[in-house]
Amino acid sequence: MSTTVPVVTIQCDWNEVVRLPKSEAWISSKKLHENSVHDKIKTSNNDGKIKIEFTGNYQYVSHGNLNLVVKHISSGLKVAFVAPTKAYKVHDKGVLSVSASGSENALAISSCEGDKLLVWDSRTGEVILDLKGHGGTVYKSKFFNSGVVVISAGADGSCRIWSAENGANPVILKGHQMAICDISIIDVGRNIISVSRDGSAKLWDVGQAQCLDNIIEGHGQINCCSLATTPDESTVENEREVGTNNKLLLVGCESGLVVCAHVARREELFQKQLDSACNACIVLDQNLIIGCHNGKILLLNINTGEIIGELYESASPVLSLAALPNQMFAVGRQDGTCTVMSLQEAHSTTRVQLTGSDCDGIRDIAFNGKWIFAACRDCNVRKYDFNQVIVHYK
Repeated sequence: MSTTVPVVTIQCDWNEVVRLPKSEAWISSKKLHENSVHDKIKTSNNDGKIKIEFTGNYQYVSHGNLNLVVKHISSGLKVAFVAPTKAYKVHDKGVLSVSASGSENALAISSCEGDKLLVWDSRTGEVILDLKGHGGTVYKSKFFNSGVVVISAGADGSCRIWSAENGANPVILKGHQMAICDISIIDVGRNIISVSRDGSAKLWDVGQAQCLDNIIEGHGQINCCSLATTPDESTVENEREVGTNNKLLLVGCESGLVVCAHVARREELFQKQLDSACNACIVLDQNLIIGCHNGKILLLNINTGEIIGELYESASPVLSLAALPNQMFAVGRQDGTCTVMSLQEAHSTTRVQLTGSDCDGIRDIAFNGKWIFAACRDCNVRKYDFNQVIVHYK
């Protein structure tokens, strides 16, 4: 997992431009710490059909209504630009979090800088519920596996459990002294873990609304967390603690420290100091992927913390990560790029760019098995057809 390919970007409304004759859009490539190289895409009318023409830096591969595939000639990089199927402006301020249900109800939940937490229909964009109760901004919201219950957390230091069907808020988890930055749901959700700027990672009994213990503490502000499964199982005596016996908690801190702890044993297994703040983390095929503020994407061994791969293609801070099938993952950055990559060596020179943002940061990414949702600072949540993505990694 190490490449030196450039980042290739395109005008955000390219898909509208290429439908018209005698139109043009910009396309740009940038290698790390070098100036961008700007080119143009031009269209012409060829016997009633639109023809797309490139300068000498790119080779046309194919295009459709929502995709354009090109090859960057000098690097050999294949880039597929995928336009959103829909863009939903359910918020009037920058979107901070998004989650989408994979069940038949097709619900989504998102939060924004305007302290709004909304449940909406991911097919139509119709707002169904405005969930009120948090005392400030909600930084993270997620669906439980049921698809009808959600959890939210944010600036007021609390987690709240909601019904996405009627807005009921039967459970409030209080105990953090500062804002909660991320949450992880253990198995079906009888227990959850929250991480906070107060430096603690707390294990909660959702049914009784009680904190069972601190899993990690004392390392400064924690920005992100993720769970992994380990064959190293431990016996759990507390009947209120379910599914933790084989779970590892991995957290990324503002200081750049990565910490791994066995949840059931409350034991730290390793620490790894990175050279930049850890903004996002996911577990993918028993590997930990860390997105850093300096733009690096690092692949760590979850058992030892050893760095086993690095992608450093952009200096733009990584704001969000999402795990996808077939060893793929999506990366959202502060510069508005949203890129799908693969851990497979065979696809090391393939990138799929999810377009639409005009340089506004991608704060969160969600995947429900069919659609990818990107939460953007420009107030939009964009929805992308996963079939338009996976075809380039087969």
